[in-house]
Amino acid sequence: RWSWRTIFTIGVIFNGVFSLLQILLIRGQTFGLDPFLFSLGDEGVMDFLLGTQFIPLAVMMVNLVPPGIEGASYALFTTTFNAASGVASGLSTIVLGIWDVSKETLKAGDLSGLTKLTFLTTAIQVTPLLLVRLVPHSVSDLEQLKTGDLPSSSTLGGSVYLACVFLSTIFALFIAIMNVSSPGWMGES
Repeated sequence: RWSWRTIFTIGVIFNGVFSLLQILLIRGQTFGLDPFLFSLGDEGVMDFLLGTQFIPLAVMMVNLVPPGIEGASYALFTTTFNAASGVASGLSTIVLGIWDVSKETLKAGDLSGLTKLTFLTTAIQVTPLLLVRLVPHSVSDLEQLKTGDLPSSSTLGGSVYLACVFLSTIFALFIAIMNVSSPGWMGES
């Protein structure tokens, strides 16, 4: 029987490995496969890995939610996920300006910026390994966490959470508006 920590650790490591396979795609080393099929398989495996991590996450969330507020909790989790996705998209726009990955540079055959960007994004993708020890091992650990002497509510914690969600949403909206109204505002092409 595998612990949730093991599942998350293996998933994050495999995600990092498959992210690094993009370097092979950039260099044209696709093991004889068509580059499109190579990238499609890479993306499919990464989606599968995220799916395997979703099940334990859903079990954890269901066990932590007090009876009677399941709908509000679902809205809370969905809002958090959507805000994080918006921030990730906005940060990816900003990161594009670190190295030259413009269309002209790539057409000229200079792929060094794209390679460096791939290494950076892979490093970011594996940073959850630093936090995996905070994940409970199993349902029994989760029950212990739920019945422990931890406070059930925190005004400060709730305020910090809401501030993060609102600021994340504002940041994502700003980036989206800038991308539509002024394409290339960060220097990307």
